[in-house]
Amino acid sequence: MDQQNIDKIITNYLSKNIVFSEENLFATKLSLLDTLGCIYNASTYEDPMRFASRDVYGANTNPFKVLGDIKSSNEIARYFSILTRWFDYNDTFLAKEWAHPSDNIGTALGYFINHKEKNFSVFLQSIIQMYEIQGCLALGTSLNKHGYDHVFYVKLASGAVFSSLLSDQNYESISRTVNNILQDGLNLRSYRQAPNVGKRKSWAAGDAVSRGIELASISQFPDNIYENIQDDKIWGFNKVFLDDDILSFGKDPSDWVIQNILYKVLYPAEFHGQSAVEASFKLSDLFNDKEKDIDEIIIETHEPALRIISNKKELNNSSDRDHSLEYMVSAALIFKEITSDTYSDNFHGIDEVNELRKKIKVLENKDFTKNYYEISKRHISNEIYFKYKDGSLSKKEKVETPIGHPGRRDEAVPFLKKKFVSNVFPYFGEKSENLWENILQMDIQSEFEELLNILDND
Repeated sequence: MDQQNIDKIITNYLSKNIVFSEENLFATKLSLLDTLGCIYNASTYEDPMRFASRDVYGANTNPFKVLGDIKSSNEIARYFSILTRWFDYNDTFLAKEWAHPSDNIGTALGYFINHKEKNFSVFLQSIIQMYEIQGCLALGTSLNKHGYDHVFYVKLASGAVFSSLLSDQNYESISRTVNNILQDGLNLRSYRQAPNVGKRKSWAAGDAVSRGIELASISQFPDNIYENIQDDKIWGFNKVFLDDDILSFGKDPSDWVIQNILYKVLYPAEFHGQSAVEASFKLSDLFNDKEKDIDEIIIETHEPALRIISNKKELNNSSDRDHSLEYMVSAALIFKEITSDTYSDNFHGIDEVNELRKKIKVLENKDFTKNYYEISKRHISNEIYFKYKDGSLSKKEKVETPIGHPGRRDEAVPFLKKKFVSNVFPYFGEKSENLWENILQMDIQSEFEELLNILDND
């Protein structure tokens, strides 16, 4: 595979139709359901609704019934992507780069709400394609090590697939779109790193899909395809943004990513810390019994977690807190639960949590880092134990794969259903479980309109 010609790889991939296997169909519906749940959950809060709708609509309104003047595809996509991403409770994919592929589902909704002649199978195919493009790029090239944000891959995946939908898989249109997105450049990831973590991390993906769609729309008109946009030695993408690193796919795109998604099942915590929270729950009784004797709480983790979410500095807002490994573990040890409210400014235990996190020491375990990057494993390991004042150590609790890992998929599905039902219950009440089953059982030859009818029937 020519790893330098991203344009060619994407256009060739999108010229082919997905063959629906039982596995990828089920996986795609799971991701759709999980995303819909995140959308409904966020729509019950004022802040995400204000950002998503540009302060047009208040909270506690069915998000699929309040589009109102939000009519263009890029605005609809931005709206749903912001709601999806707001609480960091949507699915994820971890590799050299980190990703939340469901950020792209807003793009599919943006297109199909305005182009209802397409059937459900085409809608699902577009989801698989966006997941695959973003995930395989994440396997190939790290943006974060150069100081850039992963939402560039969202813009590229969403823009390319939207262009394919608009043009009925026209090679030239897709190629122009990819070309224009590469020229558009990258986002700094400063808003995801202390001390700058803020609300932009919750709306950045929505901004990315909106821009990707805008460039896809522009690219439907005949125009230049600018040569050497990736590899020119002076002004090329690789030279300017990646210090001569190469933007590349880690594997040939197919339908692999959708089947290897990581779900946030039990609690809204940044995924690198999910296994740490799970391990903390296993130690919480011992913590309560021995708290006065504990000198240090030790977390052994993988290098990405150490770099991204280890933060013992002052935490200024909820976005800061949900990206602090120390904060998550402290809350889990003390209260034996993590909810969206755990990160709020008004959380009743915030002072107690902040005091405990001063005792936490985070160390890299080289084996954990190795297994994190190994594609056949993709472990997200964390191990936690206590060092007592007398120098002795407690038992150690290690979790290699949190419950949302593909290696624990069967175990996760009942919890995914429970999460979904809880998220949509404020709107659908006792019908919530039926909603899960109705979408899961939708035939791929159904019209997309049938999905909207299900969501409007509250």
